[in-house]
Amino acid sequence: MLKSFLFLGAVLLLCSCSNRDTENYRSRKTDSVNTKETAEDVTIEYTDSGLLRAKVLSPLMIGMKKAVNPYIEMPKGIKVNFYNPQGAVESYLTAEYAISFTEKKKIIVRRNVEVLNVKGDTMLTEELIWNQKTGRITTDKFVRIKTKTQIISGEGMESDQSFSDWEIRKVTGTIYKGGSN
Repeated sequence: MLKSFLFLGAVLLLCSCSNRDTENYRSRKTDSVNTKETAEDVTIEYTDSGLLRAKVLSPLMIGMKKAVNPYIEMPKGIKVNFYNPQGAVESYLTAEYAISFTEKKKIIVRRNVEVLNVKGDTMLTEELIWNQKTGRITTDKFVRIKTKTQIISGEGMESDQSFSDWEIRKVTGTIYKGGSN
């Protein structure tokens, strides 16, 4: 009889755990689970209102699917073609490394970053942040922009993703090519 009461008491004790405790455990367990997906020679197309806005190409993508802050890493580099509303390429971006935070819609590119627009302007830097929500690219790092007539250096830059309307924040030097200014 005493064994029956002890068994019944143990069962009641186990059953007294609330659903909330179980949900908290499941939530903590889910937040800590990482799923890694790897793909080679990947092309991702970004659209807005049915129009192609950008095409991202990378030889290797590693996706980390997490409940909190998932991301896609491109450790072997990235090439991005940006398109205008008519579907023509308006600028290019290349870098040796990139990481995309999918929920935040931000891509950070690093190491030998180069942006080229259809006017022939070229920007070189070591890091850029592309905010896909706003269509802006920014950096706080050293930049060098080469146009047909100038080479401009500075710290920090902001531009639209087409790299047609850019501004260097702290210009440190301007060199005029050929002739007088």
